[in-house]
Amino acid sequence: MCICCGQTLDGESGLLFGYIHKGLRLHDVEVSRLRNIDMKNLLCRKKLYLVLDLDHTLLNSTTLNRLSQEEMPIITQKSYLEGSLFMMEQLQMVTKLRPFVRTFLKEASEIFDMCIYTMGDRSYALEMARLLDPQREYFNANVISRDDGTRRRKKDLRMVLEKESAILILDDTERVSCKKSKLPRPDKLFGPIRYDFFRLYVEH
Repeated sequence: MCICCGQTLDGESGLLFGYIHKGLRLHDVEVSRLRNIDMKNLLCRKKLYLVLDLDHTLLNSTTLNRLSQEEMPIITQKSYLEGSLFMMEQLQMVTKLRPFVRTFLKEASEIFDMCIYTMGDRSYALEMARLLDPQREYFNANVISRDDGTRRRKKDLRMVLEKESAILILDDTERVSCKKSKLPRPDKLFGPIRYDFFRLYVEH
């Protein structure tokens, strides 16, 4: 239903933004209007918009069944991990935050508005956002998962309610697609050194 006139609209028109509100679908005209408003807001605050990947960029996760019984007690020592490793029994996973990731998020928030975009499922994405941002200072509801995307095995920047010209991407892969091109411009995609804590730990 149109929020302006109450007219019933085609259920397939526009884009679904379920990560913002369950069932929320916005027509292209409304998406464009919101992006223009947000662009003005960013410019007034002298900021850009940063789209952040999770796995191997901000953190590294592995399933519990991939760790041997000998590795489990060693890898979960609090003195060794200094509070940066989290056991999530509900997901049957262990997650290690990248060193200084919270410092990075704090400093990045001064020049960027930010969102998470991951190829993990929604429950995983929300749990990782909680670990990275327990006070909900940086992401709020801006957590996009593969369940929210429109393209299989690719991140679709149309799901981000910001103008493409204001977006920068931090991702260890190039599985990102834009509206006008298959891949973002090279000056918009920044690939950090892949963070693979568990593989390196097991090897050493």
